[in-house]
Amino acid sequence: MEFLTFLGVLGLLFWVSSLNGRIKRLEGGTQIKASSQAPSFVSPPVPGEVQKPASLLQTKVSVEGLSQKFVTWIKEDWLMKLGALLLLIGFGWFATYAFLNNWIGPMGRIMLGIVAGSLILILGLWRIQKFLHQGGVFLVLGSTTILLTIFAAREIYSFFTPLSALGIMFLSTAFVAFASVKYNSKSLSLASLILAGVAPLLTNSPATDYIGLFSYLLVVILGAIWIVSITGQRELTAAALILISIYSAPHLFGITGADKGVLLLFAYAFAAIFFLTNTAGLLKLKGKDIVPDLVAAAGNGLFLLVWIMSSAQDEWKSLIIAAWMVVFSVGAFLIFKITKRREPFYTYVGIGVAMLAAATAAELEGATLTIAYTLECGVISLLVYYLLRDIRIALRMSILLVGPMLLAFGSMTSRAWMTSAINDDFFVLLILASVLTGLGYFFFFRIKDPAETEELQFSSALLILGSVYAYVLLWLSLHAALIKNYDFATMISLVIYTLIGLIAYFFGMKQEWRTLRFYGGILLGFVVGRMILVEVWNMELTGRIITFFIIGTLLVSTAFLGRKKEVQKEIQNEAKQDNPDNFTI
Repeated sequence: MEFLTFLGVLGLLFWVSSLNGRIKRLEGGTQIKASSQAPSFVSPPVPGEVQKPASLLQTKVSVEGLSQKFVTWIKEDWLMKLGALLLLIGFGWFATYAFLNNWIGPMGRIMLGIVAGSLILILGLWRIQKFLHQGGVFLVLGSTTILLTIFAAREIYSFFTPLSALGIMFLSTAFVAFASVKYNSKSLSLASLILAGVAPLLTNSPATDYIGLFSYLLVVILGAIWIVSITGQRELTAAALILISIYSAPHLFGITGADKGVLLLFAYAFAAIFFLTNTAGLLKLKGKDIVPDLVAAAGNGLFLLVWIMSSAQDEWKSLIIAAWMVVFSVGAFLIFKITKRREPFYTYVGIGVAMLAAATAAELEGATLTIAYTLECGVISLLVYYLLRDIRIALRMSILLVGPMLLAFGSMTSRAWMTSAINDDFFVLLILASVLTGLGYFFFFRIKDPAETEELQFSSALLILGSVYAYVLLWLSLHAALIKNYDFATMISLVIYTLIGLIAYFFGMKQEWRTLRFYGGILLGFVVGRMILVEVWNMELTGRIITFFIIGTLLVSTAFLGRKKEVQKEIQNEAKQDNPDNFTI
Protein backbone atom coordinates (compact mmCIF):
# COMPACT_ATOMS: atom_id res chain seq x y z
CA MET A 1 0.00 0.00 0.00
CA GLU A 2 2.81 2.42 0.90
CA PHE A 3 4.65 1.50 -2.28
CA LEU A 4 1.64 2.25 -4.48
CA THR A 5 0.99 5.49 -2.64
CA PHE A 6 4.62 6.45 -3.28
CA LEU A 7 4.10 5.76 -6.98
CA GLY A 8 1.01 7.94 -6.97
CA VAL A 9 2.91 10.81 -5.38
CA LEU A 10 5.68 10.47 -7.95
CA GLY A 11 3.09 10.54 -10.72
CA LEU A 12 1.63 13.73 -9.33
CA LEU A 13 5.08 15.28 -9.12
CA PHE A 14 6.06 14.58 -12.69
CA TRP A 15 2.64 15.77 -13.94
CA VAL A 16 3.16 19.03 -12.04
CA SER A 17 6.66 19.37 -13.45
CA SER A 18 5.36 18.78 -16.98
CA LEU A 19 2.77 21.48 -16.55
CA ASN A 20 5.36 23.84 -15.06
CA GLY A 21 7.64 23.34 -18.03
CA ARG A 22 4.81 24.03 -20.47
CA ILE A 23 3.77 27.23 -18.65
CA LYS A 24 7.39 28.40 -18.42
CA ARG A 25 7.82 28.05 -22.16
CA LEU A 26 4.61 30.04 -22.75
CA GLU A 27 5.57 32.73 -20.24
CA GLY A 28 9.09 32.89 -21.63
CA GLY A 29 7.78 33.65 -25.11
CA THR A 30 5.43 36.31 -23.72
CA GLN A 31 8.20 37.96 -21.69
CA ILE A 32 10.58 38.04 -24.66
CA LYS A 33 7.89 39.63 -26.81
CA ALA A 34 7.04 42.22 -24.15
CA SER A 35 10.67 43.07 -23.45
CA SER A 36 11.32 43.66 -27.13
CA GLN A 37 8.44 46.13 -27.36
CA ALA A 38 8.61 48.09 -24.13
CA PRO A 39 11.73 49.63 -22.54
CA SER A 40 12.58 48.73 -18.98
CA PHE A 41 13.00 51.33 -16.26
CA VAL A 42 14.70 50.78 -12.93
CA SER A 43 13.43 53.03 -10.18
CA PRO A 44 16.10 54.46 -7.90
CA PRO A 45 16.12 53.29 -4.30
CA VAL A 46 14.18 55.40 -1.86
CA PRO A 47 16.32 56.81 0.99
CA GLY A 48 15.80 54.88 4.18
CA GLU A 49 14.12 51.96 2.44
CA VAL A 50 15.72 48.56 2.96
CA GLN A 51 16.33 46.92 -0.38
CA LYS A 52 15.60 43.18 -0.53
CA PRO A 53 18.15 40.98 -2.29
CA ALA A 54 17.19 40.05 -5.80
CA SER A 55 17.68 36.35 -5.07
CA LEU A 56 15.11 36.43 -2.26
CA LEU A 57 12.60 38.25 -4.44
CA GLN A 58 13.09 35.76 -7.23
CA THR A 59 12.67 32.86 -4.81
CA LYS A 60 9.42 34.34 -3.48
CA VAL A 61 8.07 34.89 -7.00
CA SER A 62 9.04 31.36 -8.07
CA VAL A 63 7.37 29.81 -5.00
CA GLU A 64 4.19 31.79 -5.59
CA GLY A 65 4.24 30.85 -9.25
CA LEU A 66 4.65 27.14 -8.48
CA SER A 67 1.79 27.13 -5.99
CA GLN A 68 -0.44 28.98 -8.43
CA LYS A 69 0.45 26.55 -11.23
CA PHE A 70 -0.21 23.57 -8.99
CA VAL A 71 -3.68 24.93 -8.11
CA THR A 72 -4.34 25.52 -11.79
CA TRP A 73 -3.28 21.96 -12.59
CA ILE A 74 -5.56 20.58 -9.85
CA LYS A 75 -8.56 22.50 -11.23
CA GLU A 76 -8.06 21.12 -14.73
CA ASP A 77 -9.91 17.76 -15.08
CA TRP A 78 -9.92 17.41 -11.31
CA LEU A 79 -12.59 14.70 -11.34
CA MET A 80 -10.50 12.47 -13.59
CA LYS A 81 -7.34 12.95 -11.50
CA LEU A 82 -9.20 12.32 -8.28
CA GLY A 83 -10.66 9.14 -9.74
CA ALA A 84 -7.20 7.97 -10.84
CA LEU A 85 -5.87 8.48 -7.33
CA LEU A 86 -8.81 6.58 -5.81
CA LEU A 87 -8.30 3.73 -8.27
CA LEU A 88 -4.59 3.58 -7.36
CA ILE A 89 -5.38 3.43 -3.65
CA GLY A 90 -8.11 0.86 -4.25
CA PHE A 91 -5.72 -1.32 -6.24
CA GLY A 92 -3.22 -1.17 -3.39
CA TRP A 93 -5.83 -2.28 -0.89
CA PHE A 94 -6.98 -5.01 -3.26
CA ALA A 95 -3.44 -6.37 -3.60
CA THR A 96 -3.00 -6.32 0.18
CA TYR A 97 -6.32 -8.13 0.70
CA ALA A 98 -5.42 -10.68 -1.97
CA PHE A 99 -2.10 -11.42 -0.26
CA LEU A 100 -3.72 -11.81 3.15
CA ASN A 101 -6.35 -14.21 1.82
CA ASN A 102 -3.82 -16.06 -0.30
CA TRP A 103 -5.67 -15.22 -3.54
CA ILE A 104 -2.28 -14.57 -5.13
CA GLY A 105 0.26 -17.32 -4.54
CA PRO A 106 4.02 -16.87 -4.08
CA MET A 107 4.71 -17.16 -7.82
CA GLY A 108 2.02 -14.57 -8.58
CA ARG A 109 3.46 -12.17 -6.01
CA ILE A 110 6.93 -12.46 -7.49
CA MET A 111 5.60 -12.05 -11.02
CA LEU A 112 3.58 -9.05 -9.90
CA GLY A 113 6.73 -7.41 -8.50
CA ILE A 114 8.73 -8.14 -11.65
CA VAL A 115 5.96 -6.87 -13.91
CA ALA A 116 5.56 -3.73 -11.77
CA GLY A 117 9.30 -3.07 -11.91
CA SER A 118 9.36 -3.61 -15.68
CA LEU A 119 6.45 -1.24 -16.19
CA ILE A 120 8.18 1.40 -14.08
CA LEU A 121 11.33 0.93 -16.20
CA ILE A 122 9.32 1.45 -19.36
CA LEU A 123 7.68 4.50 -17.81
CA GLY A 124 11.10 5.89 -16.91
CA LEU A 125 12.45 5.30 -20.42
CA TRP A 126 9.46 7.12 -21.87
CA ARG A 127 9.66 9.97 -19.38
CA ILE A 128 13.42 10.51 -19.68
CA GLN A 129 13.01 11.62 -23.27
CA LYS A 130 11.62 14.96 -22.08
CA PHE A 131 12.55 15.13 -18.39
CA LEU A 132 15.95 13.68 -17.61
CA HIS A 133 15.72 13.78 -13.83
CA GLN A 134 12.22 12.37 -13.59
CA GLY A 135 12.97 9.58 -16.03
CA GLY A 136 16.13 8.70 -14.14
CA VAL A 137 14.20 8.43 -10.89
CA PHE A 138 11.67 6.05 -12.45
CA LEU A 139 14.42 3.94 -14.02
CA VAL A 140 16.26 3.54 -10.73
CA LEU A 141 12.97 2.84 -8.96
CA GLY A 142 12.02 0.15 -11.47
CA SER A 143 15.41 -1.56 -11.29
CA THR A 144 15.36 -1.43 -7.50
CA THR A 145 11.87 -2.95 -7.50
CA ILE A 146 13.09 -5.88 -9.58
CA LEU A 147 16.16 -6.36 -7.37
CA LEU A 148 14.09 -6.43 -4.18
CA THR A 149 11.53 -8.76 -5.78
CA ILE A 150 14.23 -11.24 -6.79
CA PHE A 151 15.77 -10.95 -3.34
CA ALA A 152 12.39 -11.79 -1.77
CA ALA A 153 11.99 -14.69 -4.19
CA ARG A 154 15.34 -16.12 -3.08
CA GLU A 155 15.08 -15.28 0.62
CA ILE A 156 11.44 -16.17 1.34
CA TYR A 157 10.31 -18.61 -1.34
CA SER A 158 13.68 -20.04 -2.56
CA PHE A 159 12.70 -19.36 -6.16
CA PHE A 160 15.38 -19.23 -8.87
CA THR A 161 19.01 -20.27 -8.51
CA PRO A 162 21.69 -17.78 -7.40
CA LEU A 163 22.99 -17.59 -10.96
CA SER A 164 19.59 -17.03 -12.59
CA ALA A 165 18.64 -14.48 -9.91
CA LEU A 166 21.90 -12.61 -10.52
CA GLY A 167 21.26 -12.70 -14.26
CA ILE A 168 17.78 -11.16 -13.95
CA MET A 169 19.04 -8.43 -11.62
CA PHE A 170 21.95 -7.69 -13.94
CA LEU A 171 19.60 -7.27 -16.91
CA SER A 172 17.59 -4.66 -15.01
CA THR A 173 20.73 -2.71 -14.09
CA ALA A 174 22.03 -3.04 -17.66
CA PHE A 175 18.80 -1.44 -18.86
CA VAL A 176 19.49 1.52 -16.60
CA ALA A 177 23.08 1.70 -17.84
CA PHE A 178 21.87 1.71 -21.45
CA ALA A 179 19.54 4.62 -20.70
CA SER A 180 22.38 6.50 -18.97
CA VAL A 181 24.53 6.17 -22.09
CA LYS A 182 21.74 7.17 -24.45
CA TYR A 183 20.87 10.29 -22.45
CA ASN A 184 24.38 10.96 -21.03
CA SER A 185 23.31 11.05 -17.38
CA LYS A 186 26.14 10.84 -14.82
CA SER A 187 23.83 10.20 -11.89
CA LEU A 188 22.07 7.41 -13.76
CA SER A 189 25.40 5.80 -14.71
CA LEU A 190 26.56 5.84 -11.11
CA ALA A 191 23.21 4.46 -9.95
CA SER A 192 23.42 1.58 -12.44
CA LEU A 193 26.92 0.73 -11.21
CA ILE A 194 25.81 0.77 -7.59
CA LEU A 195 22.79 -1.43 -8.34
CA ALA A 196 24.97 -3.87 -10.27
CA GLY A 197 27.41 -3.96 -7.36
CA VAL A 198 24.67 -4.62 -4.81
CA ALA A 199 23.07 -7.39 -6.85
CA PRO A 200 25.45 -10.22 -5.76
CA LEU A 201 24.54 -9.52 -2.13
CA LEU A 202 20.86 -10.23 -2.84
CA THR A 203 21.19 -13.71 -4.34
CA ASN A 204 21.18 -15.53 -0.97
CA SER A 205 23.75 -18.00 -2.21
CA PRO A 206 24.40 -20.90 0.25
CA ALA A 207 28.15 -20.80 -0.49
CA THR A 208 30.11 -17.95 -2.00
CA ASP A 209 31.72 -18.77 -5.33
CA TYR A 210 34.49 -16.18 -5.40
CA ILE A 211 35.63 -17.04 -8.90
CA GLY A 212 32.08 -16.64 -10.21
CA LEU A 213 31.67 -13.44 -8.21
CA PHE A 214 34.84 -11.87 -9.61
CA SER A 215 33.85 -13.00 -13.12
CA TYR A 216 30.59 -11.13 -12.68
CA LEU A 217 32.44 -8.08 -11.35
CA LEU A 218 34.73 -8.20 -14.37
CA VAL A 219 31.68 -7.95 -16.63
CA VAL A 220 30.36 -5.04 -14.54
CA ILE A 221 33.71 -3.23 -14.73
CA LEU A 222 33.89 -3.71 -18.49
CA GLY A 223 30.39 -2.27 -18.73
CA ALA A 224 31.43 0.75 -16.68
CA ILE A 225 34.48 1.28 -18.90
CA TRP A 226 32.20 1.03 -21.94
CA ILE A 227 30.08 3.83 -20.50
CA VAL A 228 33.19 5.92 -19.85
CA SER A 229 34.48 5.42 -23.39
CA ILE A 230 31.20 6.62 -24.91
CA THR A 231 30.11 9.38 -22.53
CA GLY A 232 33.46 10.51 -21.12
CA GLN A 233 32.17 10.21 -17.53
CA ARG A 234 35.62 9.53 -16.06
CA GLU A 235 34.36 9.71 -12.47
CA LEU A 236 32.76 6.32 -13.11
CA THR A 237 36.22 4.74 -13.34
CA ALA A 238 37.04 5.74 -9.77
CA ALA A 239 33.62 4.47 -8.64
CA ALA A 240 34.26 1.12 -10.35
CA LEU A 241 37.65 0.89 -8.63
CA ILE A 242 36.01 1.53 -5.26
CA LEU A 243 33.45 -1.20 -5.99
CA ILE A 244 36.06 -3.86 -6.78
CA SER A 245 38.16 -2.75 -3.79
CA ILE A 246 35.20 -3.32 -1.45
CA TYR A 247 34.74 -6.86 -2.72
CA SER A 248 38.51 -7.43 -2.48
CA ALA A 249 38.76 -6.27 1.15
CA PRO A 250 37.97 -9.69 2.76
CA HIS A 251 40.80 -11.27 0.77
CA LEU A 252 43.28 -8.45 1.35
CA PHE A 253 42.78 -8.32 5.11
CA GLY A 254 42.86 -12.06 5.68
CA ILE A 255 39.15 -12.54 6.45
CA THR A 256 39.01 -15.24 3.81
CA GLY A 257 41.78 -16.96 1.89
CA ALA A 258 39.79 -18.94 -0.66
CA ASP A 259 41.04 -19.04 -4.27
CA LYS A 260 43.63 -16.33 -3.68
CA GLY A 261 45.86 -17.51 -6.51
CA VAL A 262 43.07 -17.30 -9.11
CA LEU A 263 41.69 -14.06 -7.69
CA LEU A 264 45.15 -12.50 -8.00
CA LEU A 265 44.88 -13.04 -11.75
CA PHE A 266 41.55 -11.20 -11.68
CA ALA A 267 43.31 -8.39 -9.79
CA TYR A 268 45.89 -8.19 -12.59
CA ALA A 269 43.06 -7.98 -15.12
CA PHE A 270 41.29 -5.22 -13.19
CA ALA A 271 44.55 -3.27 -12.81
CA ALA A 272 45.32 -3.58 -16.52
CA ILE A 273 41.83 -2.39 -17.47
CA PHE A 274 42.02 0.63 -15.16
CA PHE A 275 45.58 1.43 -16.30
CA LEU A 276 44.64 1.40 -19.99
CA THR A 277 41.51 3.44 -19.31
CA ASN A 278 43.34 6.08 -17.29
CA THR A 279 46.18 6.30 -19.79
CA ALA A 280 43.80 6.72 -22.71
CA GLY A 281 41.86 9.34 -20.78
CA LEU A 282 44.99 11.32 -19.90
CA LEU A 283 46.23 11.24 -23.48
CA LYS A 284 42.86 12.25 -24.86
CA LEU A 285 41.94 15.02 -22.43
CA LYS A 286 44.65 17.60 -23.03
CA GLY A 287 44.17 20.81 -21.11
CA LYS A 288 41.12 19.56 -19.20
CA ASP A 289 40.48 18.64 -15.62
CA ILE A 290 42.31 15.35 -14.99
CA VAL A 291 41.80 15.05 -11.24
CA PRO A 292 39.41 12.04 -11.56
CA ASP A 293 41.97 10.24 -13.73
CA LEU A 294 44.81 10.96 -11.29
CA VAL A 295 42.77 9.71 -8.34
CA ALA A 296 41.84 6.55 -10.23
CA ALA A 297 45.47 6.00 -11.30
CA ALA A 298 46.80 6.34 -7.75
CA GLY A 299 44.05 4.12 -6.38
CA ASN A 300 44.72 1.52 -9.05
CA GLY A 301 48.41 1.37 -8.16
CA LEU A 302 47.62 0.99 -4.47
CA PHE A 303 44.97 -1.66 -5.22
CA LEU A 304 47.41 -3.70 -7.29
CA LEU A 305 50.27 -3.35 -4.81
CA VAL A 306 48.16 -4.52 -1.86
CA TRP A 307 46.91 -7.52 -3.83
CA ILE A 308 50.47 -8.55 -4.75
CA MET A 309 51.82 -8.11 -1.24
CA SER A 310 48.96 -10.08 0.31
CA SER A 311 48.41 -12.87 -2.22
CA ALA A 312 51.51 -13.45 -4.36
CA GLN A 313 54.10 -16.05 -3.42
CA ASP A 314 57.03 -14.63 -1.47
CA GLU A 315 59.67 -15.73 -3.97
CA TRP A 316 57.81 -14.01 -6.83
CA LYS A 317 56.68 -10.79 -5.16
CA SER A 318 59.67 -8.65 -6.06
CA LEU A 319 59.71 -9.76 -9.71
CA ILE A 320 55.98 -9.19 -10.15
CA ILE A 321 56.15 -5.76 -8.54
CA ALA A 322 59.19 -4.85 -10.66
CA ALA A 323 57.32 -5.84 -13.85
CA TRP A 324 54.33 -3.65 -12.97
CA MET A 325 56.69 -0.85 -11.95
CA VAL A 326 58.14 -0.87 -15.47
CA VAL A 327 54.60 -0.70 -16.91
CA PHE A 328 53.65 2.35 -14.83
CA SER A 329 57.01 4.05 -15.48
CA VAL A 330 56.68 3.63 -19.25
CA GLY A 331 53.15 5.02 -19.00
CA ALA A 332 54.45 8.05 -17.11
CA PHE A 333 57.13 8.72 -19.72
CA LEU A 334 54.72 8.41 -22.66
CA ILE A 335 52.07 10.61 -21.05
CA PHE A 336 54.58 13.38 -20.31
CA LYS A 337 56.08 13.24 -23.81
CA ILE A 338 52.67 13.53 -25.45
CA THR A 339 50.76 15.86 -23.11
CA LYS A 340 53.64 17.81 -21.51
CA ARG A 341 51.67 17.79 -18.25
CA ARG A 342 53.51 17.13 -15.01
CA GLU A 343 50.61 15.94 -12.84
CA PRO A 344 50.12 12.56 -14.58
CA PHE A 345 53.87 12.07 -14.66
CA TYR A 346 54.19 12.64 -10.92
CA THR A 347 51.27 10.28 -10.25
CA TYR A 348 52.57 7.41 -12.34
CA VAL A 349 56.15 7.86 -11.20
CA GLY A 350 54.93 7.90 -7.61
CA ILE A 351 53.17 4.58 -8.22
CA GLY A 352 56.31 3.14 -9.81
CA VAL A 353 58.48 4.32 -6.94
CA ALA A 354 56.09 2.85 -4.39
CA MET A 355 56.26 -0.48 -6.20
CA LEU A 356 60.04 -0.28 -6.35
CA ALA A 357 60.17 0.38 -2.62
CA ALA A 358 57.83 -2.54 -1.97
CA ALA A 359 59.93 -4.86 -4.13
CA THR A 360 63.07 -3.76 -2.34
CA ALA A 361 61.49 -4.23 1.07
CA ALA A 362 60.43 -7.74 0.06
CA GLU A 363 64.06 -8.69 -0.55
CA LEU A 364 66.12 -6.61 1.91
CA GLU A 365 65.99 -5.31 5.45
CA GLY A 366 67.94 -3.20 7.94
CA ALA A 367 70.92 -1.14 6.79
CA THR A 368 70.98 -2.87 3.41
CA LEU A 369 67.40 -1.73 2.77
CA THR A 370 68.25 1.90 3.58
CA ILE A 371 71.29 1.81 1.28
CA ALA A 372 69.20 0.32 -1.53
CA TYR A 373 66.51 2.96 -1.07
CA THR A 374 69.13 5.72 -1.18
CA LEU A 375 70.71 4.48 -4.39
CA GLU A 376 67.35 3.88 -6.04
CA CYS A 377 66.13 7.39 -5.26
CA GLY A 378 69.33 8.92 -6.60
CA VAL A 379 69.17 6.88 -9.79
CA ILE A 380 65.50 7.80 -10.30
CA SER A 381 66.28 11.50 -10.07
CA LEU A 382 69.15 11.23 -12.57
CA LEU A 383 67.15 9.00 -14.89
CA VAL A 384 64.26 11.44 -14.94
CA TYR A 385 66.66 14.25 -15.85
CA TYR A 386 68.28 12.36 -18.73
CA LEU A 387 64.94 11.13 -20.10
CA LEU A 388 62.96 14.37 -19.86
CA ARG A 389 65.74 16.98 -19.79
CA ASP A 390 63.73 18.92 -17.26
CA ILE A 391 65.82 19.89 -14.26
CA ARG A 392 62.80 21.04 -12.27
CA ILE A 393 61.07 17.65 -12.43
CA ALA A 394 64.34 15.85 -11.69
CA LEU A 395 64.92 17.99 -8.61
CA ARG A 396 61.40 17.33 -7.39
CA MET A 397 62.02 13.62 -7.77
CA SER A 398 64.88 14.01 -5.30
CA ILE A 399 62.21 14.55 -2.62
CA LEU A 400 62.04 10.74 -2.59
CA LEU A 401 65.24 10.82 -0.54
CA VAL A 402 63.13 11.86 2.45
CA GLY A 403 62.42 8.16 3.02
CA PRO A 404 66.08 7.08 3.31
CA MET A 405 66.82 10.18 5.38
CA LEU A 406 64.20 9.14 7.93
CA LEU A 407 65.42 5.55 7.94
CA ALA A 408 68.96 6.80 8.56
CA PHE A 409 67.97 8.04 12.02
CA GLY A 410 68.11 4.42 13.12
CA SER A 411 71.73 4.28 11.98
CA MET A 412 72.56 7.42 13.96
CA THR A 413 71.35 5.88 17.21
CA SER A 414 72.62 2.38 16.53
CA ARG A 415 74.49 0.52 19.26
CA ALA A 416 77.06 -0.55 16.66
CA TRP A 417 78.92 2.74 17.21
CA MET A 418 79.86 1.54 20.68
CA THR A 419 81.97 -1.31 19.28
CA SER A 420 83.47 -0.16 15.97
CA ALA A 421 83.76 2.84 13.70
CA ILE A 422 83.37 0.91 10.43
CA ASN A 423 80.04 -0.89 10.37
CA ASP A 424 76.83 -1.14 8.36
CA ASP A 425 75.51 2.13 9.76
CA PHE A 426 78.75 3.86 8.71
CA PHE A 427 78.06 2.98 5.08
CA VAL A 428 74.40 4.00 5.40
CA LEU A 429 75.36 7.54 6.41
CA LEU A 430 78.29 7.67 3.99
CA ILE A 431 76.21 6.68 0.96
CA LEU A 432 73.32 8.93 1.96
CA ALA A 433 75.62 11.95 2.41
CA SER A 434 77.38 11.17 -0.89
CA VAL A 435 74.12 10.85 -2.83
CA LEU A 436 72.69 14.08 -1.39
CA THR A 437 75.81 16.15 -2.04
CA GLY A 438 76.42 14.48 -5.42
CA LEU A 439 72.91 15.29 -6.64
CA GLY A 440 73.23 18.81 -5.26
CA TYR A 441 76.46 19.51 -7.17
CA PHE A 442 75.18 17.77 -10.30
CA PHE A 443 72.06 19.90 -10.57
CA PHE A 444 73.66 23.08 -9.26
CA PHE A 445 76.16 23.28 -12.12
CA ARG A 446 73.43 22.57 -14.69
CA ILE A 447 71.30 25.56 -13.75
CA LYS A 448 71.79 27.92 -16.67
CA ASP A 449 69.63 30.82 -15.56
CA PRO A 450 70.49 32.32 -12.12
CA ALA A 451 66.91 33.61 -11.94
CA GLU A 452 65.64 30.04 -11.52
CA THR A 453 65.26 30.42 -7.78
CA GLU A 454 63.33 27.19 -7.26
CA GLU A 455 66.07 25.09 -8.84
CA LEU A 456 68.75 26.93 -6.84
CA GLN A 457 66.84 26.36 -3.61
CA PHE A 458 66.41 22.64 -4.32
CA SER A 459 70.05 22.09 -5.19
CA SER A 460 71.24 24.16 -2.21
CA ALA A 461 68.96 22.16 0.09
CA LEU A 462 70.48 18.91 -1.21
CA LEU A 463 73.99 20.21 -0.55
CA ILE A 464 73.13 21.39 2.95
CA LEU A 465 71.40 18.14 3.89
CA GLY A 466 74.30 16.12 2.52
CA SER A 467 76.75 18.11 4.60
CA VAL A 468 74.64 17.62 7.73
CA TYR A 469 74.74 13.83 7.36
CA ALA A 470 78.49 14.08 6.65
CA TYR A 471 78.99 16.00 9.92
CA VAL A 472 76.98 13.38 11.81
CA LEU A 473 79.09 10.63 10.24
CA LEU A 474 82.30 12.43 11.19
CA TRP A 475 81.17 12.87 14.79
CA LEU A 476 80.03 9.27 15.23
CA SER A 477 83.08 7.78 13.50
CA LEU A 478 85.62 9.79 15.50
CA HIS A 479 83.90 9.03 18.79
CA ALA A 480 83.66 5.33 17.89
CA ALA A 481 87.33 5.18 16.85
CA LEU A 482 88.46 7.17 19.90
CA ILE A 483 85.94 5.67 22.28
CA LYS A 484 88.32 5.99 25.24
CA ASN A 485 89.21 9.60 24.47
CA TYR A 486 85.95 11.51 24.14
CA ASP A 487 87.59 14.94 24.57
CA PHE A 488 90.04 14.45 21.72
CA ALA A 489 87.33 13.19 19.34
CA THR A 490 85.10 16.14 20.24
CA MET A 491 87.93 18.63 19.76
CA ILE A 492 88.80 17.29 16.29
CA SER A 493 85.16 17.33 15.22
CA LEU A 494 84.53 20.89 16.41
CA VAL A 495 87.75 22.17 14.87
CA ILE A 496 86.84 20.65 11.50
CA TYR A 497 83.35 22.16 11.74
CA THR A 498 84.88 25.55 12.55
CA LEU A 499 87.27 25.45 9.59
CA ILE A 500 84.47 24.50 7.19
CA GLY A 501 82.24 27.22 8.62
CA LEU A 502 84.95 29.89 8.26
CA ILE A 503 85.73 28.85 4.69
CA ALA A 504 82.06 28.89 3.73
CA TYR A 505 81.43 32.22 5.45
CA PHE A 506 84.33 34.16 3.89
CA PHE A 507 83.99 32.54 0.48
CA GLY A 508 80.32 33.48 0.45
CA MET A 509 81.18 37.02 1.53
CA LYS A 510 83.82 37.32 -1.21
CA GLN A 511 81.56 35.98 -3.93
CA GLU A 512 78.56 37.86 -2.49
CA TRP A 513 76.76 34.53 -2.15
CA ARG A 514 74.28 35.10 0.62
CA THR A 515 73.21 31.45 1.08
CA LEU A 516 76.77 30.17 1.55
CA ARG A 517 77.61 33.00 3.92
CA PHE A 518 74.51 32.27 5.98
CA TYR A 519 75.37 28.56 6.00
CA GLY A 520 78.86 29.26 7.34
CA GLY A 521 77.51 31.55 10.03
CA ILE A 522 74.97 28.92 11.16
CA LEU A 523 77.70 26.26 11.36
CA LEU A 524 79.94 28.52 13.44
CA GLY A 525 77.02 29.38 15.68
CA PHE A 526 76.36 25.66 16.19
CA VAL A 527 79.99 25.06 17.20
CA VAL A 528 80.02 27.89 19.71
CA GLY A 529 76.64 26.93 21.11
CA ARG A 530 77.71 23.29 21.46
CA MET A 531 80.85 24.29 23.29
CA ILE A 532 79.13 26.63 25.74
CA LEU A 533 75.95 24.66 26.41
CA VAL A 534 77.07 21.02 26.12
CA GLU A 535 80.79 20.39 26.05
CA VAL A 536 81.43 22.58 29.09
CA TRP A 537 79.79 19.81 31.12
CA ASN A 538 81.01 16.79 29.15
CA MET A 539 84.72 17.48 28.61
CA GLU A 540 87.49 17.35 31.14
CA LEU A 541 89.13 20.61 32.13
CA THR A 542 92.26 19.99 30.05
CA GLY A 543 90.32 19.12 26.89
CA ARG A 544 88.03 22.05 27.51
CA ILE A 545 90.95 24.49 27.72
CA ILE A 546 92.64 23.17 24.55
CA THR A 547 89.41 23.14 22.54
CA PHE A 548 88.41 26.66 23.59
CA PHE A 549 91.91 27.98 22.82
CA ILE A 550 92.05 26.41 19.34
CA ILE A 551 88.59 27.45 18.24
CA GLY A 552 88.91 30.86 19.85
CA THR A 553 92.20 31.43 17.99
CA LEU A 554 90.56 30.45 14.69
CA LEU A 555 87.72 32.86 15.26
CA VAL A 556 89.97 35.73 16.39
CA SER A 557 92.22 35.27 13.34
CA THR A 558 89.27 36.22 11.15
CA ALA A 559 89.78 39.82 12.29
CA PHE A 560 92.82 40.03 9.95
CA LEU A 561 91.01 38.61 6.95
CA GLY A 562 89.62 41.04 4.42
CA ARG A 563 91.17 44.13 6.04
CA LYS A 564 93.02 45.16 2.89
CA LYS A 565 89.87 45.10 0.87
CA GLU A 566 88.02 47.20 3.44
CA VAL A 567 90.87 49.80 3.50
CA GLN A 568 90.79 50.04 -0.29
CA LYS A 569 87.05 50.58 -0.20
CA GLU A 570 87.43 53.37 2.37
CA ILE A 571 90.09 55.12 0.24
CA GLN A 572 87.88 54.84 -2.85
CA ASN A 573 84.89 56.26 -0.99
CA GLU A 574 86.92 59.25 0.32
CA ALA A 575 88.28 59.97 -3.16
CA LYS A 576 84.82 59.82 -4.64
CA GLN A 577 83.51 62.30 -2.06
CA ASP A 578 86.39 64.73 -2.74
CA ASN A 579 86.07 64.67 -6.55
CA PRO A 580 82.80 62.98 -7.55
CA ASP A 581 82.84 64.25 -11.19
CA ASN A 582 86.24 62.87 -12.27
CA PHE A 583 86.30 59.77 -10.09
CA THR A 584 86.44 56.39 -11.82
CA ILE A 585 87.09 53.03 -10.34
